[in-house]
Amino acid sequence: MSISPPHSLCPLSLRDAAGGNRPDAHAAGKSRIDDDSPAIRAGSQTKGHVLFVSRQRIVGKTNGSSAYLLDLATAARRAGFTPHLLQPSPNIMGRWPFMRLRPEMAAFETHAIRGVIRYRRWVVSRDPGVFIDAALAIACRIARRAGLRGVWSTDRPRPYSIAAAWQDKDRTYLQRAADHADIVIADYAFQAEAFMHFVNRPSAIVMHDLFHRRDAQPDVTDSVAKLGKDDEIALLAKADAVIAIQSSEAHFILDNVPGSSAILAPMAVNTVSDVQPGKNGRLLFVGSNTAPNVVGLEWFFRDVWPLVKAHSPSATLDIAGTVNAGFAETAPAGVGFLGLVDDLTSLYTDAAIVISPLTFGSGLKIKLVEAMANGKAVVATGVTLQGVEAECDGAVIRADTGVQFAEAIVTLLDDDHRRIALARAALCAAKTHFSAPACHAEFIAWLESSRPTCSIEPGITE
Repeated sequence: MSISPPHSLCPLSLRDAAGGNRPDAHAAGKSRIDDDSPAIRAGSQTKGHVLFVSRQRIVGKTNGSSAYLLDLATAARRAGFTPHLLQPSPNIMGRWPFMRLRPEMAAFETHAIRGVIRYRRWVVSRDPGVFIDAALAIACRIARRAGLRGVWSTDRPRPYSIAAAWQDKDRTYLQRAADHADIVIADYAFQAEAFMHFVNRPSAIVMHDLFHRRDAQPDVTDSVAKLGKDDEIALLAKADAVIAIQSSEAHFILDNVPGSSAILAPMAVNTVSDVQPGKNGRLLFVGSNTAPNVVGLEWFFRDVWPLVKAHSPSATLDIAGTVNAGFAETAPAGVGFLGLVDDLTSLYTDAAIVISPLTFGSGLKIKLVEAMANGKAVVATGVTLQGVEAECDGAVIRADTGVQFAEAIVTLLDDDHRRIALARAALCAAKTHFSAPACHAEFIAWLESSRPTCSIEPGITE
């Protein structure tokens, strides 16, 4: 085994407190999870161990930010690196004491979370307060659906864990991995503090979006933390590189964070073989419970849907994802809240049109790219198209007023040939601009330039 300089690590195993690795516990794939013992294990040839530090609740590709992080981890693995996920805060559980990990979490070789216990794919919080909060949340939801109102029934989610202040126990947990990660990637700028524990390790931040741009609508209470421009730049500047999901935000890094490299890495998607015209009259929206999605749908219900129904009374709108939790009232006529759907295949197949009526937000709207990859006709606002205007030119209809949005939907519903032509253009754009090679090239090049300068034979451990 060749010896590297002190500042460049060889890929070695990270031992637990007892001095040895615990056996793999994941029922599907190599990913495993411990509550107390972060571990990076050797035993196979790797170009380097890539440690992702995250404080978001990740169970699989259930929302845009989780899907994007898993996309990057998968890209690293395919390029010959070994990705690991370390979550130093038990606050990722939020107010729900259980979560079930989906098979795609096997993209990570290891997965460690502080303050939980595990049974197969189930993760359970050790904090009794989380169970109490969950019970109260369910009681309040039942009360609101029964028509009861009052301060006591107001929804009170736990603080946004991604931006929460770091605790000493978080730092101690992270420190145990400090000597054995080759490359460190922080999930969101709020995790930049982690870099102080990984001196002289190449570092990057997965930006996801620009938080200071979320203040565009001051009357809206966003589901995430507020962050001023100067503070955000200061956090981003702590990394050697910043991974941007779309071009306008990569340019922001180039213009405002000169000490950090800008890596453009859009979300990669798998495309269907041919367009899917869908069933006439069926619309689809997919989104999680975030302020941009909730506010966008409120605008759509108020300014667009009545116009669509007036022209096409049989039109229906399926809404998939946890965004339904943002609506206490009954859905408008023709609209169905489906909640979290494990497999969206049939919904995309049946939808004639996919809509994205966002009125504020930043980052790449991942569900836009997903709809294009499924060969669907898409109507979207300019906000949705931010950063990918050139890639989506001629492939997506842009509509920024209620009348424009309704007219675009009605026109596509009335003209099958135009709808199919738009869907074909969308699918072509997805294959051209959002394939894995196109999206991951800069990210993989950065990993290659940051890899350790030593070699290790398979099976060698510390």
